[in-house]
Amino acid sequence: MSSLNKKPDGFRFTIRVKLLLLSIAILTLPYIAYEYMSEMEHRLRTNLESSLLESTRAIAASLHQSYRRFPDRQTAVDPTFFIHQLNTPIQTDGYLDDWIQYLDWSEIYPRELGTSTEFTYPDGSYRLVAGIFENTLHVLLQINDENIIYHQPDTEAIIDSDHIIMVIGDDYVIRQKYYFAPSVPGNFNPFQIETVRDDWIEKKFIRYKTNIVASWQPFDNGYNLEIALPLNLSHDRLGIVVADTDSGNGQLKFKYTGTAGNDTLIRPGRVILPDNHLENMITRLHSSPGRRIWVLDSRGQVLANAGNLRHDISKHPLNLFYKLILPPVTDRFEDDLAGASRLYGKEIQSALNGKPESRWRLSPDKKAVIVSAAAPVWVFDEIRGVVVAEETTNNIQLLQRDALVSLVNKTLLLFFIIILLLLIFASRLSIRLQRLSKEAASAIDEYGRVIGDMSKSHASDEIGDLSRNYATILERLKQYNHYLEGMAGKLSHELRTPMAVVQSSLDNIDSGIEEDKQVYIQRARDGIQRLNLLVTRLSEAARLEQALQSAGKTKVDICRLLTQAVEGYRIAYPSQRFELTLPDTEQVMDIAPDLFMQMLDKLVSNAVDFSEPDTPVSIALSSDDSVNSITVSNYGPLLPEDMKGQLFDSMVSMREKQKKDSPHLGLGLYIARIIAEFHHAEIVAENLEEDSGVSIRIVFK
Repeated sequence: MSSLNKKPDGFRFTIRVKLLLLSIAILTLPYIAYEYMSEMEHRLRTNLESSLLESTRAIAASLHQSYRRFPDRQTAVDPTFFIHQLNTPIQTDGYLDDWIQYLDWSEIYPRELGTSTEFTYPDGSYRLVAGIFENTLHVLLQINDENIIYHQPDTEAIIDSDHIIMVIGDDYVIRQKYYFAPSVPGNFNPFQIETVRDDWIEKKFIRYKTNIVASWQPFDNGYNLEIALPLNLSHDRLGIVVADTDSGNGQLKFKYTGTAGNDTLIRPGRVILPDNHLENMITRLHSSPGRRIWVLDSRGQVLANAGNLRHDISKHPLNLFYKLILPPVTDRFEDDLAGASRLYGKEIQSALNGKPESRWRLSPDKKAVIVSAAAPVWVFDEIRGVVVAEETTNNIQLLQRDALVSLVNKTLLLFFIIILLLLIFASRLSIRLQRLSKEAASAIDEYGRVIGDMSKSHASDEIGDLSRNYATILERLKQYNHYLEGMAGKLSHELRTPMAVVQSSLDNIDSGIEEDKQVYIQRARDGIQRLNLLVTRLSEAARLEQALQSAGKTKVDICRLLTQAVEGYRIAYPSQRFELTLPDTEQVMDIAPDLFMQMLDKLVSNAVDFSEPDTPVSIALSSDDSVNSITVSNYGPLLPEDMKGQLFDSMVSMREKQKKDSPHLGLGLYIARIIAEFHHAEIVAENLEEDSGVSIRIVFK
């Protein structure tokens, strides 16, 4: 293997390897980010599910022996009347303004109609919500009735209209029945029907209850009834019966719909009030924001709840850039279980069967993902209730978003570092290549001469190889040029002795040879003369560098020097016409006169050789902005396009025909160029306008 191509032993940290490593580093970033986020989401979901299950188990464990707060299975089968805890005061006016935030808690009766919030049901059906605020029980009913019949005060009938019955009692007896039957819309008081026996005659009369306030307001398809009564009037059981009255065929017909079904008037539903003790206990055990805890009985009826699913996302602000690229996290989603009186679900059923379970679900508006976990509550080796914990994935999303923001920030920083490294790497490559280019350009002049050295790089990459190869090639080229430059002097020295021997031998045999053979002797003399001329010119080129080193410059009037030179050329070339053009003023230049004349002789000789007969050789001196130039022109053959760049090189000749007694080695213009460079001048050859000849111009800078 050539020493130019020899590679260093061992691993080479090449440019390809460097770029490959940088590319791999960039390409792995998205994959690492994706894997990181996927793994984080999986772990956070698993941890959230485990946390909820552990929370329900812990709360259920604290409730295992609280049997008084959990009805047995038989009691749990009874219908219930759920009373919510209200957070705002209610004005009893029959309008829904104060109830807007609680309407989602309402229940539809009869229950088989479902729980739709769109109230478009048959006559007699209604929506009911009840709650307490500061020891006052508030009840709102929205009753569907196309034909409202009001009570007629002037009739003997006690009940002759649409009316509502509130039934209050306990497990053993019905204590009170309150009738709500106004004669006109607006506020009114309910009444009780009392029976009195007098002489075996049973009489009924009504007694109004002033401590109970009600308001009746009609709407398009029915009417609203709002009731407010002291909480101490309620007992263990409470029920509402709506009586829809029709007066067809002159007879009154009543259709009853009760909260406890057909038995509401004799056995109303079991009252379930918010259990403050349970709520306080689960609040102490549960302090995580965005988490809601439910305590249910064995039928899924809510006994207590604490917390909510809303998560304060204001603590995780984002700037505009991240808001545009990251998915939104909102706490404004539809919470279908807010204020629910009964819960359903496979996790609750599984917990009632003794196995803790979890479930993932979407909110109705699909803006949130909710996970719930349920664990059983044991009382005397019997499952009496269930603890349910709920939480949205908003917290996970916030953690993910925070992590993603951190990841994006770090990724952007890493990208910036990589881009900076790439810029540094590219800049270093560019600097190294520029340095190599400058060294190569400065080592060789425009004529191919080696004038400097190149440093050898110690780098192990391709540019280092290129630098070392260039340096080696330049060193060999320098040695070869030095050999060629010295060859002319050596050759002229070695040829002079044999030529002298041949010349003397020809002189000796010239006197004794027949006249008819003198022609051969003359030919030999001509050959020796040509060889002497060639050797002289080789010696001239070889001595030129020594002359340049010792030559001194002096200030000379160029106009006068050119005038004397042209007079000499006219004598030397009597058949050639010369034209000289000079400026009007004296032009003084700092030159080496002998070398300058040698350069001019070469240019004039070249012009004379290529001139057409009867055409002049023009020599012109011009001065422009203190820059002098000398132009030697002749009319004749044009310069070949492919040889213009080589015209002033050594051993280059463009003569198609030469005089037999004038051999040429292509050294004339080469010598002229060397002398011009010594004078810091530029020499240029170009064709004349209209392609009539050639001009060689020397510009002194």
